Amino acid sequence: MKQPIGLAEMSPVFTLVLIVVIGILLRRLRVLSLQDATSIRKFVFNVALPALTFISLYSNPIPLKALWLIPGVIVIQVVGYLTFRLAPVRYRETVFSGFLGNTGFMGYPVVQAILGQGALPLAVIYEQTHSFMVFSTWIHKNLRSFINPPLVAMLLALILKRVALPQFFTDACQLVGNSTSPLAMLFVGLNVDLDFNWRALIAAGIKLALIPAMALALTLVLPVAGDIRSAFIIQSAMPTMAASVVYGAEIGLDVQKLSRNVVVSTLLFPLTILFWARFL
Repeated sequence: MKQPIGLAEMSPVFTLVLIVVIGILLRRLRVLSLQDATSIRKFVFNVALPALTFISLYSNPIPLKALWLIPGVIVIQVVGYLTFRLAPVRYRETVFSGFLGNTGFMGYPVVQAILGQGALPLAVIYEQTHSFMVFSTWIHKNLRSFINPPLVAMLLALILKRVALPQFFTDACQLVGNSTSPLAMLFVGLNVDLDFNWRALIAAGIKLALIPAMALALTLVLPVAGDIRSAFIIQSAMPTMAASVVYGAEIGLDVQKLSRNVVVSTLLFPLTILFWARFL
């Protein structure tokens, strides 16, 4: 029987949390600003994250059973959207924040920290399915909106998987991709405003407790085990997506409420991931 993950195994996650704290301090000390955070986000999303996506899919095997992550993500998002549509208007920001997770910027580094780089393809499958559901179901974007650098990197990796690429190219992808985790966590820290509101705890409770509990329940139904099961739970336990503030504004939701939900769920995440790690 697999031993539960303890504090020692969670050390890489604590390292990531420390970088978030450093980001908060650097902004407070005015060493870095929100403008710097924007530049970091652009580099991570357009360069580092695609490089990490490409090299992880190119270099590691993708188990066929990993595709069961797709219906798992779809089920969670469909439940979320139906709840959003049926909930009273005053609760829509809460539901919206509760079901949209930071499965890219935070999901990739945390999955890599807990499960190792070999599990990154699982995080990619989850994140791309999650993004598809966000654009197609929640905010009804057109087909062009689905095209993004990480998706292009994923497709290229699958196409070139059996091609022997030059080592200098794969080494460069690995080197650039390795910058994803520290830069993504630094970005999160630079964007955290310590503005607490107790109502945001409800959204955080949905995102950090209910959604991973749903994922855990689905693992009893879906034929997933090992790292596939663990990646499903970890990704489902991520805090609210930072971009949910932008997406929510597009469909008329309150930006201030959404921002608070992002902050509170992000601050509580280090505590809740310790709990869910016991089920991996």
